[in-house]
Amino acid sequence: MNMRNIILLFLLIVGWTSVVYAQNEQEKLEVTGIVTDAKNEPLVGVNVTAKNIPGFGAITDIDGRYKIKIPNYSYLVFSYVGFDKQEVFVKDKKNINIVMTETKATAIDEVVITGTGAQKKLTMTGAVTTVDVYGYVTYKGIRDA
Repeated sequence: MNMRNIILLFLLIVGWTSVVYAQNEQEKLEVTGIVTDAKNEPLVGVNVTAKNIPGFGAITDIDGRYKIKIPNYSYLVFSYVGFDKQEVFVKDKKNINIVMTETKATAIDEVVITGTGAQKKLTMTGAVTTVDVYGYVTYKGIRDA
């Protein structure tokens, strides 16, 4: 091969790779938006991910804003502790604002851990010892059922 053919081959390869790269970039869509709760307060730290596509994710900032690049025709999944997970189909939308709803089952009963298992504090009978983080110990007397 002479030098002219080598240069021509090199230019063809460079041109082909730039076309392939440009097509891959066109298939990705930059989506932005704000995530709030029912009181219209911004939520900080909401996970925003592309469903079933590893490596595509973001979290909301202090103002509840996010920005993520995902492939067209994907689902965005919004998840946050204490709130229901939401999925949104992204076709060609560039701005998606989400209002997260609180999970119904957020109440936790008071539980006492005993040597034989856990019991609700309401049904607990007998002496209970409480140890806090600083090492202080308090004793409570026997409770009536």
